[in-house]
Amino acid sequence: MSCITAQDPQLARLAKAIAQRVGQQRFSVWFNNSTKLDLRQDGLEIAVPNDFISEWIGKNFARPIQEAANEVLGCSLDVRFSVVPQLFDGGAASSPVMVEGTAVDRSPSPRAPVAVEQPRPAAPPHRPAESAAAAAARMRIRHDIDTFVVGPSNQLAYNTALYVSEFPGAQYNPLFIHGGCGLGKTHLLQGLCRRFQQHHPAKRWTYMTGEEFTNEFITAMRANKLDHFRRKMRELDLLAIDDVHFLSGKKATQEEFLHTFNAIEAMGRQVVMASDAHPKMIEEFGESLVNRFVSGMVVRIDPPNFLTRCEILRNVSARAGLVLGDDVICWIARRVAQNVRELEGAITRITATVHLTGHPPDIAMATNALGDLDRQHVAPVKTDSIILAICEYFGVDQRDLMSGRRQRTISLARSIAMFLVRKTAKLSFPEIGQKMGKRNHSTVISACRRIERAVQRNEPLVWTSSVGERQEEAAELLQRLEEHSRTAR
Repeated sequence: MSCITAQDPQLARLAKAIAQRVGQQRFSVWFNNSTKLDLRQDGLEIAVPNDFISEWIGKNFARPIQEAANEVLGCSLDVRFSVVPQLFDGGAASSPVMVEGTAVDRSPSPRAPVAVEQPRPAAPPHRPAESAAAAAARMRIRHDIDTFVVGPSNQLAYNTALYVSEFPGAQYNPLFIHGGCGLGKTHLLQGLCRRFQQHHPAKRWTYMTGEEFTNEFITAMRANKLDHFRRKMRELDLLAIDDVHFLSGKKATQEEFLHTFNAIEAMGRQVVMASDAHPKMIEEFGESLVNRFVSGMVVRIDPPNFLTRCEILRNVSARAGLVLGDDVICWIARRVAQNVRELEGAITRITATVHLTGHPPDIAMATNALGDLDRQHVAPVKTDSIILAICEYFGVDQRDLMSGRRQRTISLARSIAMFLVRKTAKLSFPEIGQKMGKRNHSTVISACRRIERAVQRNEPLVWTSSVGERQEEAAELLQRLEEHSRTAR
């Protein structure tokens, strides 16, 4: 039976345009037999008999609906779902059965909905209307929190994200996750959203980037639809913003985000953000926003240590259907220490080599496929690159590094710089002394021996950064700084 009434020709044209895009057979199964469309002033309302059908339509047909709306109405639509079993004779429709990827409705086709002039039953309070943006956000989620590899560098961030997904707004609000590129912030944020949806299927949420928030705000402002934008954002139960540092320098957008943030938090709902830097380290960020961010839980993700990198490699290779020996995994993990994306890239290259050549994934093949990693691992590094990388990592000024200051962080950074210059640039002790502020060669020898002893024992090295005290195992820290120095050349 039809999903519309004949009294609305505009709605009839919209339904026809949707059918052309999704195919007549799928339209008959998922729309004619399972929905009741109603075109309202503020959007398209789709009444459905159960949650399953609303989830399926939102996941699979959000784009065709918007394309049809643009063709027929000349604009996009705010799509809302209402679960109203009373509109469909016989109660909730049975869920379609999937047969070799095709949806087949094994239940009797529901009869036509009740007459339009009869009062429409209100949607149950446990199922609020869902916007097209929420449906689109759900389709964009690629990561699951269950596939996130946990180690010492991200344990706190993982535990906090897990807690927030189950108890939003209860304690860690807002949650601000920060760390370098490619360390898993997006994975964790999307995994949090997916877990939130599983625990709270009736609540509203959205995942978007800072750039998307900015673009939607500007578009709404130009179209005089700020009220609609604000209502859509501020009625969310969970707002997850990735790359929030994109708002840097955008005063109007920051002010709008601050009001959105305050509105959501005031209702006891959850805000989660991710950024490449700590809130206090983001340039051109308003003081009010920074203060709101640091009032909640600010947690850092550090680069993974050796054992975690090995576990990530096993996880990624298993998903790729590739069986790697521990020798190959350790070989890669010792050469890639900066971020997870590089580890994934290494597995991708090995997988492609295996498929194209048929060669087994052993050390010889890994050396051939990832030879550039080996060459980078032994190539000499310029002294200036080492100094630049260390100053950046420890957050110290190069003039302080060359000075006689003996503050703990500066002293540690200076000793590590001497050790790495000795190891990678192959300079003599007097030459290193000249490069490092014209120091005596005995000072250089003492610093190199101290760091070498810490690496051999894998002692924890402690220093103070701009956002608090940090600690890392010596071997891991030196390996990471060496790789960072090589990429800075």
